[in-house]
Amino acid sequence: MNILEVENLSLAYGKQQVLDHISFEFKKGKIIGLLGPNGAGKSSILKVLAGLVFADSGKLKINNQSQTEFHKVKSITGFHIDSPSFYPFLSAKENLYLLMKMNQKQIDIDVLLRKVGLENVGSKKVRFFSTGMKQRLAIAQTLLRSPELLILDEPFNGLDPNGFQDLIDLIQKLNAEGITIVVSSHLLNELEQLAEHFILLHHGKIALDISKKELQKSKNKVEFNFISELTEASIQLLIDKKAEFISENRLILKLNPKEVEQLVLALVHNGNSPVKVETLTLLQEKYLEITV
Repeated sequence: MNILEVENLSLAYGKQQVLDHISFEFKKGKIIGLLGPNGAGKSSILKVLAGLVFADSGKLKINNQSQTEFHKVKSITGFHIDSPSFYPFLSAKENLYLLMKMNQKQIDIDVLLRKVGLENVGSKKVRFFSTGMKQRLAIAQTLLRSPELLILDEPFNGLDPNGFQDLIDLIQKLNAEGITIVVSSHLLNELEQLAEHFILLHHGKIALDISKKELQKSKNKVEFNFISELTEASIQLLIDKKAEFISENRLILKLNPKEVEQLVLALVHNGNSPVKVETLTLLQEKYLEITV
């Protein structure tokens, strides 16, 4: 089941077409990666869904129910867009208490802080928080309304390796509790490990829309590098596999992971051990194609 379906979404600023009649869906209970270089349209989609920008055209369904206005998405969604602002001289608990009152909600803030890993900060002022702690507080803020859908725009910016891994763990934990999570990022390799579905944007259009299962079944671009001269048996094997020879000792093939393993074993048997094997998934290949 889809928690959100969007059809024919279009947005222009003057003569600049930011989103060009795109359609996509977010499957309920999944982590979705919204990918693309700067200016691809990622943030524009999120701002339309948050009601911060009005689309020129488009239809949507929320939990299979047709809606006439995109701002209705806010009824089920917690948003983390751009850099969140907090009162620097207040504690995390005091900031959340004010936000709770403004949203006219009633929630146990201690439980919420524990959920995002800020239960031990006590009365420490937010101005003394690390970037990772502020990101956790920002996510706590989005959870105040107990959303079904959580949308995070570039949440990894400015994080050190420890903060990055902590945020990954938190996202996975929230997803395990049943929250559908959309993460917008330009960090392809990291997001590829986290998400279960990927939407790749380029110039306001969808360049690729693929699930992790489909990605794992697809053939990857694999580059082999050798030092020693290839034997006749190895050359014939590679020709049979439709290898593209870049040079005598460097070649590219399209293979799935199982075929890579089998080919390496066969090459070693023929007397040629590759010194380097580099693999690009279909998603990585497409991303490089649109960013180079």
